[in-house]
Amino acid sequence: MNNLKTLSRLILGIIFTFSGFVKAVDPMGSAIKFVDYFNAMGLSELSSFALILAFLLSAAEFIVGLALLLNIKPRLASLGALAFMILFTPLTLWIAIVNPVQDCGCFGDAIVLSNWETFWKNIILLILSIVLLVKSNETEVWFKARMATGILGLGFLFIMIFQWYNLNHLPIIDFRPYSVGTYLPDKMIIPEGAKQDSVITYLYYEKYGEQKEFTAENYPWEDTSWVWKDTKTVLIQKGYEPPIHDFDIYTFAFKNIGDEAGLNVIDQLLADKNYSLLLIADDLKNAAFEPIKSLTNLMNYCQVHKYKTYFITASVVTDILNIHSKLPFMIDFYLADGTTLKTMIRSNPGLILLKEGKVIAKWHYNDFPSILEFEEIVK
Repeated sequence: MNNLKTLSRLILGIIFTFSGFVKAVDPMGSAIKFVDYFNAMGLSELSSFALILAFLLSAAEFIVGLALLLNIKPRLASLGALAFMILFTPLTLWIAIVNPVQDCGCFGDAIVLSNWETFWKNIILLILSIVLLVKSNETEVWFKARMATGILGLGFLFIMIFQWYNLNHLPIIDFRPYSVGTYLPDKMIIPEGAKQDSVITYLYYEKYGEQKEFTAENYPWEDTSWVWKDTKTVLIQKGYEPPIHDFDIYTFAFKNIGDEAGLNVIDQLLADKNYSLLLIADDLKNAAFEPIKSLTNLMNYCQVHKYKTYFITASVVTDILNIHSKLPFMIDFYLADGTTLKTMIRSNPGLILLKEGKVIAKWHYNDFPSILEFEEIVK
């Protein structure tokens, strides 16, 4: 029984510590996941608390995991683990059944599990946490009370500072498919023989005022008295989806300029043999404008050296026109999906340098490069 208790403690400790750490690597990603949950539950008014909750969840998981691994306050740590599992196990069951979000985000972008995989994982952890709590009074502590409190205090301080750094700079580990060094076209390929989406199509026909539902196998194609009314396709099982999908960038045209709007330039961008600099601001209304203004010399440098520049956003036209009127440099605007832009870079605004479809460098707006720093990369 002692072996089971020790195994339960180690498994729970490792998983909680790892889960808290990878969330701390990308607190903005965790906040985005909270917003997804709130929207799915009809609680969008809570979205303003998403970032605070992301910080607290990461810290709580990390501290519980650390306490379990180091045998600090075993009874309290066991209660903490059990409380987490009592909360999240029914939640992940609901997510698995209703499927309101693609994945739970329990390990950030480091490890992506399906919703059902997440639920069964939580069932196992729930059982282990019950075993651990039952035997927690028999656990020998390794540290005296003052030392234990100090260790947990330092752990909490570390994880909060770590999150703050990753929020105000780019995450120190980029688990997403747009990381530096990635050749983006490779992440967009569907391998030969990959599993396809499983769907069923329902056909709705009407006859003498009565409407009936049919499938492609039994619809009344020989009976012309049936009149088609509607067709609906339902996804039964999701097939393979490449890490990068729905990656489209469209031209945006201002009035009286004559440029054509709505052209997808993604192939042109990924095939460009020269450097391309992407200035990305998914939400212009909330973007930090001073860092954008500070890019004037860099944008002029790119123009002189024939590097194509893109200002890519998911904002509405009025916000684009407002920013455009204030810019101290010339740049073409493009439109893309907001979720895609947030996945590309955790900064609003942020910079990405590409060459022939490969990610060369990325910068948070707090770390925009000087001309000398930029030259070191492109030369």
